[in-house]
Amino acid sequence: MIELTEVGRTFPGPPEVAALRDATFTVETGEIVAIVGPSGSGKSTLLNVLGLLDEPTSGTYRLAGVDTGTLKERQRTALRATTLGFVFQSAYVIAHLDCLANVAMPLAHLGVPRKERSGLAEAALRSVGLGHRLHAQPATLSGGERQRVAIARAIVHEPRVLLCDEPTGNLDSENTQAVLDLLEELVTGDRAVVIVTHETEVADRADRTVRVVDGHAAPLAA
Repeated sequence: MIELTEVGRTFPGPPEVAALRDATFTVETGEIVAIVGPSGSGKSTLLNVLGLLDEPTSGTYRLAGVDTGTLKERQRTALRATTLGFVFQSAYVIAHLDCLANVAMPLAHLGVPRKERSGLAEAALRSVGLGHRLHAQPATLSGGERQRVAIARAIVHEPRVLLCDEPTGNLDSENTQAVLDLLEELVTGDRAVVIVTHETEVADRADRTVRVVDGHAAPLAA
């Protein structure tokens, strides 16, 4: 699903900064891969490249079999919108919208007809265990529930890859385990999950781990 070959990202100076150097690893469907490393190691740059929010300055990044380096900006945007889902440390739910409307929002940007959005959003919320909170306002939700809304919003368009940036960083231990349980349930034969994390308990739940140090990213030995 994801294949990086000697991917680098250098930011112009002066002085130049090589934020990512020769990153080489794969992510297969049906697995969770954790990306770990100290602050400033290049994890955020790597996540931006994986999410097609930034372009490598060297190497090759293939996503779902597509060489992303050959794409024009409009094609990159389309691939990102249809293939990727994003979950962040903060849930970023919109305060004045109920759960259903929050989850349905990405579907409007994808051109899904209005009459279909509610049904798809409801199905996504039920899949994360919030079928009883469809019309709840964000202010009435717990931190764990808000993160579940964010995950439902990220999967409502059935992405092939879910990219998670510290998705449990704001949660207590109980809710952390609940979110990890949910992410494991969402991994299927045609979907992969990538989690950037500094938490050992999160990395321990992954199938494989990629460590980033001084911009170098490579899988840890099993």
